Amino acid sequence: MKQSVQHILFILFVASWLFTGCAGGKKASSAQKAFEIGEYTRAAELFKRAYSGEKNKYNKGEYAYFMGESYRKTNKPSKAASAYSKAVRYDYPVREAQYYLAECYRETGKIDKAIPEYEAYLEEVPADVRAQKGLASCMMIQNEPKDNRYIVEKIKRLSSKYSDFSPTYAGESYDYLIFSSMRTEAKNRKKNKITGQGTSAIYYSKIDSKGEWSEPEAFEEPINNNAFDDGAPNVSADGKILYFTRCRYDKEKPMAAEVFVCSRSGGQWAEPAPITIAGDSSMVAHPAIHPDGETLFYVSDRDGGFGGLDIWLTKKTSEGAWGIPENAGSAINTKGDEMFPYVREDGTLYFSSDTHIGFGGLDIFKAVPDEEKQWIVSNMGTPINSKSDDFGIVFKGKQEEGMFSSSRASSKGVDDLYSFILPKLNFSLNGTIKNVNNEIVQGAYLRLIGSDGTTMKINTPTDGAFKVKLKPDTDYVFLVAAEGYLNQKVKFSTAGQTDDKDYAFDITMEKPIIKVKDN
Repeated sequence: MKQSVQHILFILFVASWLFTGCAGGKKASSAQKAFEIGEYTRAAELFKRAYSGEKNKYNKGEYAYFMGESYRKTNKPSKAASAYSKAVRYDYPVREAQYYLAECYRETGKIDKAIPEYEAYLEEVPADVRAQKGLASCMMIQNEPKDNRYIVEKIKRLSSKYSDFSPTYAGESYDYLIFSSMRTEAKNRKKNKITGQGTSAIYYSKIDSKGEWSEPEAFEEPINNNAFDDGAPNVSADGKILYFTRCRYDKEKPMAAEVFVCSRSGGQWAEPAPITIAGDSSMVAHPAIHPDGETLFYVSDRDGGFGGLDIWLTKKTSEGAWGIPENAGSAINTKGDEMFPYVREDGTLYFSSDTHIGFGGLDIFKAVPDEEKQWIVSNMGTPINSKSDDFGIVFKGKQEEGMFSSSRASSKGVDDLYSFILPKLNFSLNGTIKNVNNEIVQGAYLRLIGSDGTTMKINTPTDGAFKVKLKPDTDYVFLVAAEGYLNQKVKFSTAGQTDDKDYAFDITMEKPIIKVKDN
């Protein structure tokens, strides 16, 4: 699900939902006002009170619907599902109530409840691609797909009881981490009326002498500003330029998010300044700079997209300004929300989506450009993804290791930072060398030749057994020879293997046939 990162900075970036106007008295009016300006936590409580004191069925359905919207936008899918179910029961005419009910059931792992809600919704709105993909996601989950080889662990030293998310490494040593947090321990950081957590701020942590992450500290001004929500940071490849999202707050109206940038010199960060992208006045958030520094990916709801939040990109002009925005295309963007882009050195793009076929909530996807520069998109699978929100991934350069954010361990929609690593594959070649009489061939040896240039000669011990470590993505040929026997040749490959494997070959050596001449 998720309408934008709905629960944290996400909410702050998409508080532009148009309220249709509630019927009812003072309580409903106060709830409406809170919803309009994006104070969803407060709005949920006000709608709940209005619902409890209301007798008119239509009004109860309307209050329940907007209660569900408020809970959904603050990442409380269980509470949202309960509210949406009431709206559906009272026949509230907004059809999306049933769609979001299905989405909430999927995100909370109630697949058996989600499927009939999707099906009922699609009977009324058959062309809604979001619901079609949501139903397909349920079918995929029912088939219990196998976890891949990634190892995922929560980083306890960086976690608080509030949301911590969107990590980024500052520099190539990967010992300096910058991330977003809604913790309230920082000075003068009060609870946010929109999220019910602290105002989002940018924190940093460094690896200490013991190899552990230090206690996170909030950046002082000018990077953080207590009057604004700051987060979703991204750092250039050299660690000298910081991009982040800033969302101003107004008591009267929603405010569009902006991308700010600042540089570091002599260990000090300069005053942040907003980025202007072709004079764009739309929401601009979640910046991700390409390692070459020439292309900036970001999220926007600007005109020309495919619906919801889309990923866009802009390239530097010869004058050093950011050029005309380009949509990342239909392979990446959907009618739902795509956000939190991240791009690696080889051009691979990672992002999160609530509409591509996934496991629930926001899933992390990988997009690789093909020879024609078209994106090939694939789900990162479990355990990277879960039924909850998974987003904001970052890698340690070319290594299959890094961090991401997830709300998987929280019933309250709170995000934590997780580490991930893809262990190296282990391949080996083993077997025995015997003759046709099942006897050990003494003095036999094996010569292994790999497509990576490997050449190795192995003399077998007296028991005729051999065992050799192999490399991934390599084609091999091995030759077996012994005095008095015919040579043997075997081909195999580790290319394309995604699991550890032992290649076992029991070699049977044969003596040459000696022809006897007739007298």
